[in-house]
Amino acid sequence: MKQKLMKQILILCVPVVACCAALSSMGAPAGVRCKYCGAEARDARTLLSSPCPKHPSGFAKGKHALFEGEAREVYTCVYCGQTAKSVRALVSSPCPKHPDGFAKGKHSAYEGTDKSSYTCKYCGQTATSIRALVTSPCPKHPNGFAKGRHSPAR
Repeated sequence: MKQKLMKQILILCVPVVACCAALSSMGAPAGVRCKYCGAEARDARTLLSSPCPKHPSGFAKGKHALFEGEAREVYTCVYCGQTAKSVRALVSSPCPKHPDGFAKGKHSAYEGTDKSSYTCKYCGQTATSIRALVTSPCPKHPNGFAKGRHSPAR
């Protein structure tokens, strides 16, 4: 029984891993990448048609989702303000300020444009960086007074 289950898992995993490796090695143009795993593809159709190994629903339980932000030199997490040089590098590690709890989810890349000042989409507070904005609790957060942090508007 155990061997049969392991064989089925292996049959499912190998194509997904191979697909993601193929997607990331295609040398895709900037902007066509998955927001969950950072995989790149030549076009959106190719990317969106394959399963994502880092999908929030679980390993290969959902398709890739298009990262809608601009290509940039540094990507910033909307939860904690951590930066990385690629979406893949950013979303690969757990986030200490994730809304589900300490390290219970991965970083999520900010998809808006770079600005000189960032504004909270709930209360309107401004800060010069995403990191500075998301460090304090938001009085108008949808979960209740100070039950969540500021969130940058796009």
